[in-house]
Amino acid sequence: MCDEKKCWGKPDQLKSTPQECTTEQANMCHGDAKVHPCVPTEGCHDPAQLKDIPEACSPGQVRECHGDAKEHPCA
Repeated sequence: MCDEKKCWGKPDQLKSTPQECTTEQANMCHGDAKVHPCVPTEGCHDPAQLKDIPEACSPGQVRECHGDAKEHPCA
């Protein structure tokens, strides 16, 4: 994960953790980012497909990236 002091665009606006930010919140702090830069994407099968955080992917999105996985392997 990144260094909080260097990564968080506006730490005063962070309500909990970067992983829990919505896409809109990430864009308010970081501009038009496809992936929240404060959330690690290491181990993610296809970070370019992420619309939010791996934990927020719908079952359809998981199927699209990972096939018939029972659980999201990136979350």
